[in-house]
Amino acid sequence: MNKIYFFLLAFLLSIQAEASNYPEVLFENSLMPKSYYYSQSSFQGNSWINHMNGHLPVADSVFFTPGNSLMLNYISGNSGEWQSAIHYSDDYGHLPKNNDLLIFKIFVSSATAKAELPSIQLAQGENISEEIKVEAFVKNYQDNAWLSIEIPLKDIGNLDNQAPISSIIFKQGANRDGKEHRLFIDQIEFLPNKTPDMKLTGKAVLSSVEAHERHVDIVWQLPLTPSIRYIKIYRSEDNRNFSPVAVRPISFNKYTDFVPRTNVSYYYKIAWVDYRYRESPFSDVKTAETKLANDDDLLNSIEKSHIAYFTNETEFNSGMHKISPLVSEASVSVKGTGIGILAQVIGVERKFIPRQLLLDRLKKIVRFLGKATTYHGAFPELLDGRSGKPIMTDSCEIAANIESTAYLMQGLLVARNYFDKEESDESELREAITSLWKNVDWKKFVKDESGYHLYNAWSPACSYTRSSPIGGYNSSLIAYLLAIASPSHAISQESYNFGFKQPLKYIGPAIGRLSTSLNDTLIVGDSGQKPELYSREPFMIDSTYYGVRLMAGSVQNSLIEQQQPFLAFNPKNLVDSSINYFDNQRDLSNVYYRAALDRSEQFVSITNLLWPYVGRDSASVNRFNPSAAIATYPYTPTIALEALKNYYRNLGNLLWTEYGFRDEFNFKDNWVSGKFDPVHQGIVPIMLENARTGLIWNLFMKDPDIKSLVDKMK
Repeated sequence: MNKIYFFLLAFLLSIQAEASNYPEVLFENSLMPKSYYYSQSSFQGNSWINHMNGHLPVADSVFFTPGNSLMLNYISGNSGEWQSAIHYSDDYGHLPKNNDLLIFKIFVSSATAKAELPSIQLAQGENISEEIKVEAFVKNYQDNAWLSIEIPLKDIGNLDNQAPISSIIFKQGANRDGKEHRLFIDQIEFLPNKTPDMKLTGKAVLSSVEAHERHVDIVWQLPLTPSIRYIKIYRSEDNRNFSPVAVRPISFNKYTDFVPRTNVSYYYKIAWVDYRYRESPFSDVKTAETKLANDDDLLNSIEKSHIAYFTNETEFNSGMHKISPLVSEASVSVKGTGIGILAQVIGVERKFIPRQLLLDRLKKIVRFLGKATTYHGAFPELLDGRSGKPIMTDSCEIAANIESTAYLMQGLLVARNYFDKEESDESELREAITSLWKNVDWKKFVKDESGYHLYNAWSPACSYTRSSPIGGYNSSLIAYLLAIASPSHAISQESYNFGFKQPLKYIGPAIGRLSTSLNDTLIVGDSGQKPELYSREPFMIDSTYYGVRLMAGSVQNSLIEQQQPFLAFNPKNLVDSSINYFDNQRDLSNVYYRAALDRSEQFVSITNLLWPYVGRDSASVNRFNPSAAIATYPYTPTIALEALKNYYRNLGNLLWTEYGFRDEFNFKDNWVSGKFDPVHQGIVPIMLENARTGLIWNLFMKDPDIKSLVDKMK
C-alpha cells in the first residue's frame, strides 16, 4: 500500500478535541494529524483566497472522515490569480509510479459549476507538472455531496519519475467568473490503481479501552486481512448515539482520544474500513470512565504516553529507535536509541512494559551494534536498521558522531546497571554492553595529542573536514564526561576545563583575516587544509536576569538543549568547584519562567502562562516547548507541575497525542508541530522520574566507571 497524506496548517482556536489526534489519510503509518496540514496560499489582482496568516483554514464540521477537512474559499477574477500549495507531510515526499492514482475528496457547498472548479499541479521541488483541470475527472457532479476525484499520474505531464512529489497545488483555473466559491477537500492520497477488494464480513475486535483523566487509550486486534485499510473509532456518551471521532492506519493498534470532559463515562466501538470506505460490522462496545486524577496518577499517565513513543517507534530488525514512522523506512537514530533506553527502563520499573520485553529488545540492539559500522568504536548518528551501514549522501557523511555515541553509551550504561541479575541472558547483556563501551576510542575525536577539545565527527574519507569542536553549557557535557570516564580510551581530565569549559566559536579561515582579540585561537587543519580561526566563548557568565543570578548557561539558547546533559548524570554530584549544576539548572528554569511572565499578557485570554519560549529570535519568539517546562520538575517542581496541568487540562485537545505532548506550538501563527523528537519525548518521563524516585540518576551514578569519574573530578 502506497498512501500519501498532505498537511495544512490548522486554525488552532477553532478546532475541537477530535482535531488534535491522528486521523486518517496517512502515508503508510505517518503520525501527521489531518488537522495539521501545512499550506501556503497567495493571491493577486482581483482574485482572492480565504486564508489564515497565509494558510488555508480547517473546517471541523464538514469532513469525509473525522475530524476535519481543508476549506478552499476563492474568487477567480479576470485580472488576477490565486493558488495554494499543500505540502506533503513527510520529509521524503512521494516517489511517483506509473500506475499510481492521485485521489482526493471534494465537497462543493456553493453554487459552483463543474467548469468553475480549480486546476491542480504537482510540485517536485523546483519542478512543476503540467496543469490539470479537476473538472475532467469528476463523475456524477453534484453540490453538497462528497465526490471522489481520481487522477492517473500517467495523465499528468512533466512529472519526473525519479523525484519525490512534495506538494499539490490548487490554483485558479481557466474560468474567471468573479464569483465566490467554497469547497472542502479531504483524504488527499496516492494509491495504486488496483487495491484489494475483499468484502469485510467479520466484525472488528476492540481489545481494551483505558481511561485517564482527559484521554482514553483504545486498543484493537487487527486480523491479517489485506482489504482492511483503516480502523474507524466511534464514541458515545449514552451508549446509543455514536459519532466517529477518528480513523487510524493499519500499522497502529492504538488510538488516544482526548475527551471533552472528565468524570464522564464514554462508550467506544470500532469498525474496519476498506479501500472503498466500506465498513465492517462493529466491534463490541467497551466503556471508559474518566475521573479527575491526583498528581501522582497524572504524572503516571504523562510518563506512560511519552514512553510509548519509544516502545512503538522501534525498527523491527535492529530494535533501535527509528526516525521515520514509514514502514518501508529503516533508518535508525543512535542518539534517539540511547534516550529511548532510559525511557523504557522507567517503563519497566513503572510496570508499563514487561521487563523481559525490554531485555529482549536490548539484546537485539547490542547484537545489531556489534555488527554495525563504527569508526574508532563510535557510531554514525544514522544507520540502516537492516544492514547496520551509515545513512549518507556523500563520502564525508560516512562519519562517526561522538555526541550521538555518548548518548547511546549513557543509555547502555544505565541498562547495564538495571539488568543486574545473575541470570545468563542479563549477564550476557552486561558483557556485550561493556564490550561496546570499551571499544569507543574517545581519544581519536581530539585532533592532536596536545588538544583538549572533542570534535563532533570523524570521517575515514574526510577526517575532520566537516567536524567542529564541541563544548559549552549544552548537550556536549555528557560526551566529555564519558570520554574522561572511559576505562580503555580516556581523554585527559584537563579536557573538562580546557575543552568543555572553553567552547570555541567558528570565525572563518585564518588566511587573510586579522585577529583582534586575545580570545581568538588558531586551529591548524589536517594536511592540505587551511588553518581556521575560532573565538573562545565564556562558560561562566555570573549575570542576573529577572532578579535571578545565573552562573552559566544562556537565555539565548534553547532551554531543552541545556537540560540534556542531566538526563542521567545527577547535577547534584559535584564535579566542578566553580559551579553547582543543580542550583544552576534551578536558576536557569526560573529565568525562563520569569521571562515568560514578562510577556504573558499575549495569551491571557486563551490559557494560563505558557513557557518556555523556544528562543529569543524573531522567528521563534512565539513558539513554546511543553517538554522543556515539564522537564524542570526536579529543580522547580511547583511551576513545572503548573505547566504540565495547563498543557494537559487546558490545551490537551491541541497538544496531547498518543505519544504525549507535541514538540512545539505557536498560537500567533496557529501552528503545532506534527513531528516528534526523541529528546523532547524522552526528557519528560526521564526528568519526571528523576524528581520522583531518582531512578535514572541513581542507575547511572552507581556505575563503577562513573563513580571513578566523580572521584577523579573531585
